[in-house]
Amino acid sequence: MRRFSIVLSLVLIAATPIVLPNNWLVQPPPSEVAETGTMPQGMALSPDGSTIAVVEAGYNPAALSLYRVPSLERTATIALPGAFGRPVWNDAQHVLVAGGSADALLRVDTQTRAVERIAFPKGSYPIFVAAAPDGKTYAVATARDVSLRVGTLATIGTARAFRFGAQAGGIAFSNDGATIFVSLRPSNEIVAIDPVSSAIEHRAHTGLHPSALLVFGGKLYVAENDADAVGIFDTRDLRTIKDVSVRDRAPLDAIGVSPNSISAGEGAIFVTLGAANSVAILRNDELAGRMEAGWYPTDAIASRGRLYVLNGKGEGARPNPNYRPGSDRDYIGTIEVGSLRTYDLPSTFAMNGNPQGAQAWNDPAPASVLRPNGPIQHVFFVLKENRSYDQVLGDMPQGNGDAKLAWFGRRVTPNEHALAARFGLFDNAYTSGEVSATGHMWADAAFANDYLERFWPLVYANRGYSEDATQGDGPIPSSAGYIWDAARRALVSFRDYGELADPGKTPGSAWVPDVPSLKGILAPNYPGWNLRISDLERVKAWRKEFDAFIRSGTLPQFEFIWLPNDHTYGSKAKELTPSSYVAQNDYGFGEMIDAISHSPVWKSSVIFAIEDDAQDGPDHVSDQRTTVFVVSPFSSGGVRHEHYATVSILRTIEVLLGIQPLSTYDAMASPMYAAFSSTPDLRPYTVHPPAVDTSKRNLQTAYGAMQSASLDFSRPDAVEAAVLNGILAHNHE
Repeated sequence: MRRFSIVLSLVLIAATPIVLPNNWLVQPPPSEVAETGTMPQGMALSPDGSTIAVVEAGYNPAALSLYRVPSLERTATIALPGAFGRPVWNDAQHVLVAGGSADALLRVDTQTRAVERIAFPKGSYPIFVAAAPDGKTYAVATARDVSLRVGTLATIGTARAFRFGAQAGGIAFSNDGATIFVSLRPSNEIVAIDPVSSAIEHRAHTGLHPSALLVFGGKLYVAENDADAVGIFDTRDLRTIKDVSVRDRAPLDAIGVSPNSISAGEGAIFVTLGAANSVAILRNDELAGRMEAGWYPTDAIASRGRLYVLNGKGEGARPNPNYRPGSDRDYIGTIEVGSLRTYDLPSTFAMNGNPQGAQAWNDPAPASVLRPNGPIQHVFFVLKENRSYDQVLGDMPQGNGDAKLAWFGRRVTPNEHALAARFGLFDNAYTSGEVSATGHMWADAAFANDYLERFWPLVYANRGYSEDATQGDGPIPSSAGYIWDAARRALVSFRDYGELADPGKTPGSAWVPDVPSLKGILAPNYPGWNLRISDLERVKAWRKEFDAFIRSGTLPQFEFIWLPNDHTYGSKAKELTPSSYVAQNDYGFGEMIDAISHSPVWKSSVIFAIEDDAQDGPDHVSDQRTTVFVVSPFSSGGVRHEHYATVSILRTIEVLLGIQPLSTYDAMASPMYAAFSSTPDLRPYTVHPPAVDTSKRNLQTAYGAMQSASLDFSRPDAVEAAVLNGILAHNHE
């Protein structure tokens, strides 16, 4: 598939705060900002301090970009066959980059722009490179064979591999070069290795998911990603010196700032907090303060009185109305570019308790039906797949929509239109995640950790491995777990329908949980991901349990229901047409509302529905704007312009059921007070029959039929979005 690079430029950011999809604010700096490529992973300052080299390793083709200091003028962008991690200056003219999917260590000549490939074993996937103080010895960690190789540039590609059995999160040499330190992310430990014998000399436990390492002043500093802390260890024996929390201050005390890089300079240690859009400053091994950053910082460098901050997602989300067939133009992965900011370093740092935080997160709660033990006792959370607001509801003139982009408008989705008209049209709502990999984690756990944020763009660009973006594998949740774990802790009964469900070992057998915590609360007869199973069959399986629960008076307080078929199967011959899939999904959703609203629990129920992401459709407001439905006798109705996101729904559910927040993000999300009224309207909802044929199948002559036949629909988002959307653009009603 052809991809293109965004034109990079130096831009002056206006003083108005930037509102992110999660309703967090990013404060612009009082200076210029350089735009980078997608997901810049790390950077390094040249030996003479004149140039910053940035590794761009996101969805767009990998590159190494060079920026002049301090102006941030971009002087070059050098294409790479693959990349990951922080670069290392080999000398005044050459930069080393771990080549990722290229299975090589890359040596880039910054003058001639030549890229030398130092080959590594096929499938090894180099992700980190570090240099010894002698400037001759190097260490490279590889992700797929979970190994470390040490040698000179002439020998390292064929050096003996020391295998860890767990993927490295970071590597660093000791000041004398006699030891290599490695953080092992899955096993929550660090090891000290003799580079000559490859023997492990010392081992120590860390906080959850250690990653970046810094050796400074005889100490080893460890970014503990999902512990929101920096671990400090003695480099001689890895004795623990202390743990410094960089978590958001009380009264929140919730997980979710993601320390993901560490650097030293100007008398301080700087820790980028990806999820907090901030940089923490440590002095004398104490948290001295924070500075604002852009959206999702990934690295920082302090030099000559200035701080340079690299931001993985740049300066805010963008609209994508020109998302066109067969092209990556305006695809979220393509246009979510990073940024490089620069700041004057102050002599002291302000410590604010809500760095770069959400709007109005601490406003006092109004008198509302949103309260524990209130009139709403039963919550249904419906998660769907990949549609944007304009794609479905853009034809509703009451809201801020673009009817030209309504591929699946009123005729295909009569129930969603009727529900929006009666219970509320939310035209300022957003998915918290960009794609299904992150979208499901936000819906399940109110958080996507640093591992997932850095790897999903590579996976979606076919330069990574699917297990790095699949729940149950790489992106495991933070220490707070999933929403059902929080429900269990609050003694709230829970039932899961399809989310994180795997097929049984034999055809037709019961579905099984993908994560242990779902054991006993997963509905075994409700299908998980399988597009050949109708959403109407899913609703029938849910309805069977629902009716039984109603008869026995044992309906769970909280149900999570996955209705995935609005994803569609492209135009593969003999499979349902895209419009049939979306119409089937709409009809099933309507039948579910019909069943609940005609039951005895209607008077005490609310149904929330949102897409996991909006990546598969155009939208003239934002590439993360999507459809949201709040269906209840207590719905306020009308057109709702309040800014809501996936985490807003989770926060509202938590308030209703007395569940503690999972992360800083749902803790800081404002509950959806405006979506509710204190006066109930108990009229039931009657499902609208589909206006299109939900059994219509693609013909051999359908646009993209042959291409669809070769696409992988075995899991969500396995098909490249640009390819699938090119097909959908020619095959919607």
